[in-house]
Amino acid sequence: MAGSVPHVPVPPHPTVVLLNARPWLYDIKATSLKEVSEEQLAEAVHGADVVWLQGVWELGPYGRQHDLADPGRVQHFRDCLADFSEADCIGSPYAISRYCCNRAELGTEEDLASFRARLAKRKVGLMLDFVPNHMARDSPWIDKPGLFIQGSEGPVFGRDPYSGDWTDTAQLNYWSETCREHMLQELLSLAERCDGARVDMAMLCINDVIERTWGPLLREQGFQRPKEEFWLWALPRLRERHPDFLLMAECYEYDEILPSGTMLEILRQGFSAAYDKVVYDRLTEGHLDKLRGHIYGHPCMATGQLCHFTENHDEDRAAFHFEGKAMAAALASLTLPGPRMVMWGQAQGFKARLAVHLRRASKEAPDAAIAQAMRGLIAALPSCRGQWKELQIRGDAAWRFLAWSWKGAADVAASVVVVNYSDEEAWANVELGGLFEGKGDTLCMADALTGEVFERSLAALGAEGLVVGLKPFQSHLLLCNFK
Repeated sequence: MAGSVPHVPVPPHPTVVLLNARPWLYDIKATSLKEVSEEQLAEAVHGADVVWLQGVWELGPYGRQHDLADPGRVQHFRDCLADFSEADCIGSPYAISRYCCNRAELGTEEDLASFRARLAKRKVGLMLDFVPNHMARDSPWIDKPGLFIQGSEGPVFGRDPYSGDWTDTAQLNYWSETCREHMLQELLSLAERCDGARVDMAMLCINDVIERTWGPLLREQGFQRPKEEFWLWALPRLRERHPDFLLMAECYEYDEILPSGTMLEILRQGFSAAYDKVVYDRLTEGHLDKLRGHIYGHPCMATGQLCHFTENHDEDRAAFHFEGKAMAAALASLTLPGPRMVMWGQAQGFKARLAVHLRRASKEAPDAAIAQAMRGLIAALPSCRGQWKELQIRGDAAWRFLAWSWKGAADVAASVVVVNYSDEEAWANVELGGLFEGKGDTLCMADALTGEVFERSLAALGAEGLVVGLKPFQSHLLLCNFK
């Protein structure tokens, strides 16, 4: 059945909803994907173009036992879940045993295909995890020759160049032709079952990164650096079968290894998009010059290849992390070009961190103000497609603002984003340039976050720009049409 579901076309700048499979099913009291009702599905995928269903694949018992034997991990679980019990621990969804649906907890391969078909009826694509760097230590592949880097006592632990060992995993060997061919076939198999893949730590397969992490050990064992990069070799073969498959790379910058930019390199090697964690970090720091420098200066920003977010499973919840800046940060991030990622629970303003090693999250009441604003923002994101343009800002307090526009979406004449990302109330004039020339006399501007509607004459907008006054960390997302 998996091959019978046609691929869902993914629009430019898609909204990607990160749906944590096990915690979500636990929350809605479903024991498998086939038990999810249409109402539950509709609520979970509201506003999505793509659903990243995290943690679908088979996990062995080793990962869970490993986690429960580690006092530090158990304390982390208790910090995330006040009433934690051992039954809540499921192991890491990134210590995969096999790329088969987790039958015991989610259902069969047929159930996964049926779930994908239900999404497709809603014109929503399915994205699944691909974890190229490592496998679980109890994977049935573990004894296959040529797949893993070997140590004195069997496969070495997975890791990156700078972190410690990931002791629930075994490191795959991308300088082995056997491993490269095997992982290509796994990727091709996965692509038959979904519309896109979120590729975990994708930069760890780049030869320069492998050189830094494993080079001496691999040469000692008789392996040589391949002449061709794995992704440059593998992705054209994937694209032959699935030309529109969405490949989104989790990617972190290794400036010492790839001075020209890890993110640029991973895009050069064929990925559709890569994480832009720099925007997240700059929004956290609040340094507006650095933030603007990255947004307006990065060569891939306008191309729509950078994925933006203010929350994912590796970070604290946005409402906790950004506190009173949460909505301003979300608006600034999610209206930029590229995939816009929203995590399950973010639209409700949840604050308790979700640990993906656990089957459930803390129960929380939604934050009414954040829920209203996020619902409006997510609904308006399709209006933030087309041509993206920086808007000039005039006035003594102009430095406190971020502003840009979108033109070309089918439902609006243009969308205008204005964010006061500072701790003081400020006024400024936003120049709208040629956004609305020759189309009418009066503009209706509906704020997607609050529902307020403003009317402005085009003559006044042309003369003085859009006059905005915003309180600290307040924003406008103005959907503009002619009256």
